Amino acid sequence: MTEAVTPAVELAARIRAVVEGALERPLDDWPADVSLTEFPSATYDSLMQLEVATRLEREFGLETGALDMSDVGSLEAVAARLAELGGPS
Repeated sequence: MTEAVTPAVELAARIRAVVEGALERPLDDWPADVSLTEFPSATYDSLMQLEVATRLEREFGLETGALDMSDVGSLEAVAARLAELGGPS
């Protein structure tokens, strides 16, 4: 039996894919609520956070500057901010 993909699962997958693309590393089973600064073998400094924010804004059709560093601290933080902005497009 195939499980239905919920909007929340689809959103999480899109966010994860964008972050993985920026990091150029798979996140595998990285917990959504754990800070990305703790991700091993990747530099998640302010420059990378800016890159992730920019890629997410593009992916979700947001205006430039809609996301800031605090919005991209974890996968969970990204999802919460997108919900505040009215959901993904």
